[in-house]
Amino acid sequence: MGLLDKANTAGSETKEAPKKAVAKAIPKKATAVAKPVKAAKAEKTPRAPRVKKPKLSTAGLPEGYEIATQNSRFLAWLMNFIWNFGVLFGAIFLSVMGSTPTIPAIGALLMIITNVFVIPIMTGRTLGNFMSRTRYITSADAKPNPLHGFLVNSVGLMALVGLSLVIINMGNLFDTAGKANPVAIGLLVLGIILFSIRIIDGRFKKNSDQNQGLYDMLFGAYLVKYVRAEDEELSGIALRLESMANFGDSFQKRQEKAAKRRAEKKEAALAQEDSPKDATKETTTGKDDKKEEASKEASPQ
Repeated sequence: MGLLDKANTAGSETKEAPKKAVAKAIPKKATAVAKPVKAAKAEKTPRAPRVKKPKLSTAGLPEGYEIATQNSRFLAWLMNFIWNFGVLFGAIFLSVMGSTPTIPAIGALLMIITNVFVIPIMTGRTLGNFMSRTRYITSADAKPNPLHGFLVNSVGLMALVGLSLVIINMGNLFDTAGKANPVAIGLLVLGIILFSIRIIDGRFKKNSDQNQGLYDMLFGAYLVKYVRAEDEELSGIALRLESMANFGDSFQKRQEKAAKRRAEKKEAALAQEDSPKDATKETTTGKDDKKEEASKEASPQ
């Protein structure tokens, strides 16, 4: 019996041995998985160079004249607006506060008449034109109609008046009985017209080669740079008003310097955005390679 038991145990060991060998021979699953390669970023397309705005056309102007710049135009408008309507706004404020602004109102009216009719008739220019060294002329090198100056200088004020009329009368179109209020409707329409004129005037200037607004087109007027002729002699009030141009020159120089600084900053920012970032790309790719190597070494074999 002992010999038989030994033979059986030996046979069983020989049968289990290949099974274990087979089990060891089975390869383990690979744990390291290759990471997907990141898609390369598309290179930025270079920006198109900035196209400079062409100079304003001088077609239709008399020889020797040049269209006024935007800074000169703004300075002339600002001076005329302050002179014509500064005291008027003060009179309106006093009336709102409950005072009687009779004297300020009369003074504001006299200032408007002086700058819009008296000075242009005598010199062909307003206070704003003297300060900005500009003037309005026609294609025949003549003075425009004095009404043109009043309309041009009051475009902004009329737009504010129109907006106020729209806001005030918007809720008064009908009375308590539901009937239409013709006065409120008429004032509302007038306000819309006055405000629309400001928008139309701006569109005319934007689409014009000579920066002509609505009233400039109607009266055939151009705002040009004023250059004193050699044989032109200034005397009296014109000579005194000509000294205002020194303040205008300093203002325009400051505006030009500020615009130049803004343009330089903008160009520097664009150049920085368009410059290739090779150093940052190399550092990021190096970091990715190191991370992949570390993951492969840490993965079980």
